[in-house]
Amino acid sequence: MAAALLSVVHRVINGRVGTGRSTTGRRGRPYRAVPGPGDRARVPAHQDRVGWLLRVNRLYGPSDRWLRTADFAEAFQGGCWAEHTSIYQISRWETAAVCAPYLAIRRYEELLELPSHRLVALVDTIHRYAASTEHVLPTLARSPDRIADSERLDELVERAASSTDLLTGVEWDELTRRLAAAPAVVITPHRAWSDIAERLLSETIVADGIAWMQRYEALSRLLAHPVGQQAAVAACAGLAADRTNQVFVETVSVLDASDHPDANRHVLQQLIHPTNERTQYGALLASVRKLRFGHFTDAEMPRLMAVIQELTLDSNRRDDIQQLATELMRRLLDTASAASRTKLRGLVTDPAGPDHVLRAGRLAGQEASQRLVARLASTVVAQMPRDVPRFRDDVLPVVLEEMLFNPVFDVRLLAAITISGTPYRRPLAAALAADLTGPAVLGASVAPAMIEALRLLGGAEQRPVIERLITASGLPARVTVASAQAIGHVGGTSTDRFWRQAITHHAQLWRGTRQPTNAAALSGLTYGLGMTRNRAVLQRLRNDDRMPEPVRTAAAWWLNLSTVVYEGANR
Repeated sequence: MAAALLSVVHRVINGRVGTGRSTTGRRGRPYRAVPGPGDRARVPAHQDRVGWLLRVNRLYGPSDRWLRTADFAEAFQGGCWAEHTSIYQISRWETAAVCAPYLAIRRYEELLELPSHRLVALVDTIHRYAASTEHVLPTLARSPDRIADSERLDELVERAASSTDLLTGVEWDELTRRLAAAPAVVITPHRAWSDIAERLLSETIVADGIAWMQRYEALSRLLAHPVGQQAAVAACAGLAADRTNQVFVETVSVLDASDHPDANRHVLQQLIHPTNERTQYGALLASVRKLRFGHFTDAEMPRLMAVIQELTLDSNRRDDIQQLATELMRRLLDTASAASRTKLRGLVTDPAGPDHVLRAGRLAGQEASQRLVARLASTVVAQMPRDVPRFRDDVLPVVLEEMLFNPVFDVRLLAAITISGTPYRRPLAAALAADLTGPAVLGASVAPAMIEALRLLGGAEQRPVIERLITASGLPARVTVASAQAIGHVGGTSTDRFWRQAITHHAQLWRGTRQPTNAAALSGLTYGLGMTRNRAVLQRLRNDDRMPEPVRTAAAWWLNLSTVVYEGANR
């Protein structure tokens, strides 16, 4: 797009740039649901998590040089941090008495020799899930950009709207941060908003690790931007309605970042008339935060209540859909009719029903889950490189509880993401993988959540465990499917021989039985090939007429992604 046709104009009101707060009004009285465990909107909860993240990285990092707070404080001045820092300041950051600023977190990365922007991306992700959708700017405030520097914003907008220029995660962060700081910004031609939103969404759903966190944060800002939000919502809605698309859950669930009426409408549409089960699950996930922040109106609530109740009571639904619907229903019990509450009480007494979710907002009984959490926490702490006097980690068991037993996938995901940014990651991944070799755990309801966690925590050492679970016989269907869906994210690489054998295994079973388990496994495996950029096997799948048509269609989708999106998404 020619630079002459693409200009960015800042409208400054009263001599100041706006705060980025959305001006989109809500129609009717908003509903707010009761928060569930691990889904707390209180400010201290997520701030405490950030302080914990900084502290355990310092205490349990590879070097014992920083064990003494005084030594760390003495070395803190330097690099990106220009000020003298006292031990009391370090303590306040690590206990969340005050929020650590952006440059302080960058300095932690420098001193602890962590990958650039790793802690920043984690902190942004933690804050974003807790923050109201009215907040466009990141909670972790950066140094103010010079708004008068329109040339830099012009450059970033032009590159993001192009079909040839690559953008890194740091550049997406800068672009959307600058846009968030200018809520009345005008971009011409207006179509550029759609070009940017569609490209950012496309990169987000095929990114991984830090690159994914940076893009997801950027997309969340765009979805809350007063001018850009309609283009971002439309991009999500369009991709969710496209049956050839291969990443549905995230495409719909990210709409929880927008309070625009169009976002509500599309979430309800995917709940009532979904493109497929994955978009319906994504709409349920979006409803968690939308209810918490009061996005739905009086007119929308009866429709929402009706579909959530239907999904809760329908035992023929996928386990994850019924569990999540039950959790939403639990939060809305105060607004349910007497007849609905009577029906729901039947779930509590039904041995096959999601009674733990309805009773207490958890996926398993409290006693059993606490035993597992205590054992894992003890195992992980025992493998830390050093003992830390007068430090007892009371946060780790809470995060483990969320990661394994919260009925909301996004809460489990956020907990795993948080632990992945700490020295606990490797020993915890090893402990989870070891448990997944035993029949007792594989047959338990917690097994899928353990496998999900390895998507974020697992390294090359854990990959063979997941590979074996994909084709092992006699396992619960939920374990097979969870493993196939995880293989694209677990660390390390799989050989082409593994991919061919696993796909052939499930394709043959599917042709003979048409079992949904095998179809879901094939979908997960093809997704894994796409996420690992294995174009060679994808091409063979696309060209193999013996493969189920959905597999060939999925392989073609991945191969048809633009190079800028596919290869640039993990930069």
